[in-house]
Amino acid sequence: MDFLPPPSTQLPPHSHAEVRQANFNQTLSPLPTLDLRIARLPVELPTEVRSQLQLFFDTLPDPNSLAQQINSTLIAQAGPIKPNSLPKPKPKDKPRPTLPPRVGDKLNVVSDRQEYDVNTQVFLAEGNVVINYKKSELKADRVRLDTKTQEVIAEGNVFFTRGDQKLRGTKLTYNYGNVKGELLNASGAVDLGNLQSSEVSRSPADVATNSVTVSVGGTGDASEGRVRRIGFIAERLIIDGDYWTAENLRVTNDPFSPPELELVTSKATITPISPTQNRLDLESPTIVFDRGFSLPLPVNSIILDRFQRFAPALVGFDKRDRDGIYYQQSFDVITQPNLSLQISPQLLLQRAFSSQSGFSGFDILGIVATLNGAFDDGQTLSARASFSGLNFSKIDSLLRFNVSHQVPVFGNHSLVSQYAFRDRVYNGSLGYQDVNNILGSTLLSPTYTLGDSKISFSYQVSAQLVGAVRDDIQPSTIGSLIRLQSAVVLSRAFPLYRGEALPAEKETGLRFSPKPIVPRLDAFVTAQGVNSLYSNGANQAVLYGTIGLAAEVGNFAKDFLDYTGLTLSYTQAFSSGKSPFLFDRVADNRSLTAGIVQQIYGPLRFGIQQSWSLDSGNLFDSVYSLEYARRTYSVLIRYNPNQGLGEFLLRISDFNWTRPPDNVTTIQNGIEQRN
Repeated sequence: MDFLPPPSTQLPPHSHAEVRQANFNQTLSPLPTLDLRIARLPVELPTEVRSQLQLFFDTLPDPNSLAQQINSTLIAQAGPIKPNSLPKPKPKDKPRPTLPPRVGDKLNVVSDRQEYDVNTQVFLAEGNVVINYKKSELKADRVRLDTKTQEVIAEGNVFFTRGDQKLRGTKLTYNYGNVKGELLNASGAVDLGNLQSSEVSRSPADVATNSVTVSVGGTGDASEGRVRRIGFIAERLIIDGDYWTAENLRVTNDPFSPPELELVTSKATITPISPTQNRLDLESPTIVFDRGFSLPLPVNSIILDRFQRFAPALVGFDKRDRDGIYYQQSFDVITQPNLSLQISPQLLLQRAFSSQSGFSGFDILGIVATLNGAFDDGQTLSARASFSGLNFSKIDSLLRFNVSHQVPVFGNHSLVSQYAFRDRVYNGSLGYQDVNNILGSTLLSPTYTLGDSKISFSYQVSAQLVGAVRDDIQPSTIGSLIRLQSAVVLSRAFPLYRGEALPAEKETGLRFSPKPIVPRLDAFVTAQGVNSLYSNGANQAVLYGTIGLAAEVGNFAKDFLDYTGLTLSYTQAFSSGKSPFLFDRVADNRSLTAGIVQQIYGPLRFGIQQSWSLDSGNLFDSVYSLEYARRTYSVLIRYNPNQGLGEFLLRISDFNWTRPPDNVTTIQNGIEQRN
């Protein structure tokens, strides 16, 4: 599948223009053939033809609507893309009247021959037809406009563009009166912007090590980036107002042919549900890799709206809460424009095989419920309840719950209010800790740049009621205290070296990566101060300093040892006082983190990242990864023995659903990093 090249705009030297202009008193007669020096210049059209062509362009949907909505099923984009159409007429509505041409909106029609019959009210343009209006352009071998029936038929090398979006076919039939039409042998290319930070292109060691899911549909955070371009081919594209139907549809994010990856379905239909929601129905959808291996998608109907959703089916590994491997299936329960509720039952497979009761007990069943809300004033609401079993006599040890509400304040700040029950925290050498309850609010600043210094600056302040294990009282038990916490972060990056990226071609810069890799060497320095006051009079103040290096060597284009990613950082903590809790106590005063990702052969890369406490000499965190990286997708196996977490990820260059939260909160420099 090739992305669409724009057709040549060079005018043929032998063209001429012939216009049979409207005449209300006599039969049509041809005007003289124009001189070749002014051939194919726009000709003044009759008022009714001009106004009807303007109406045609205004009602014709954007060519990127279908492709972007197909894409949004996999990237969970913020809101569906609506066709740029007028409201669909009712069956008894009269045809739209002929209106005077809009002032200031130029419409130009250029072709080899043009004629307009005032009796039949049919306008015909033939031979290298080019019609321009606003930011739209229609090219074809022949265009016929019937102003009575309000129908346009474009035939032969049909090429429609609006802005940077393109749509091509062999025949376009479109009635702008009832907003219905079809395009045969349709193909298109959609530019969705630059890929910011693709999960595929990032080194495995750069990705957070605390995820637990194995997804058959793809994982990743949609905020990490977007597919740069999408190409699609459909045997027949049917337009019915805001309803779209594509027959024998193929969609790809690969700009080269043959494509590495395609989404294939015999039929795709998009149906509007509300002003901000669409439903996409697919018939037997599959993902085809390298024109050979295919993977069926475990879903046939998807709601497209502003909310991210979990992959419809996944396998996860959670040793601490679920005793190992489990299977999860997700279902949409509420799909309102501002509210989404998803229920995800789980079968705890490893627990079932190791349990004496096998598959007959409630302990082998789990469930996750996720609620998301987004409101027009910028406020957001999210809640998640996770049951690692359905034996409700042990509910206190099976349920984890959190809810948060975020609202913009002071213009560019955010106020986040949160409650969490049994929050699972991983704190370096101290390992896992459970926070029984935490309730409070945090004010988060945006990131500022201090003058011309390139130093980034941000801060946060919070007040929380915390219930967790305290060791300032004996015996150690769960106790509650108010915690007032403030933090300030200063950071600065120093680019030391930049190499040259290879051309963005199939066998060079884009051979194994969705964007060309630029060899680089960077240094970075971070200073972070955290002060925590507790209602029992305790105080913990810490100043963290971090220095580090990050490098990428090679372009990841050759078969052998053409990519090496390196990270190295050292953190020193200067602390006074001690937290009465274990979950937020300074665990490691001196720590060292090092990682490497090395190409082995072709698309295979191996990675390892480890963190040591230099106070005790203990290795407190590590992750091992093996990745099969391609331009359009990546397969990644990753295991963290310290946290007891592992995953097998299929990523499709941010062309995906989001992964579920992992129910693990990490402590980074004294601050909880909650999902």
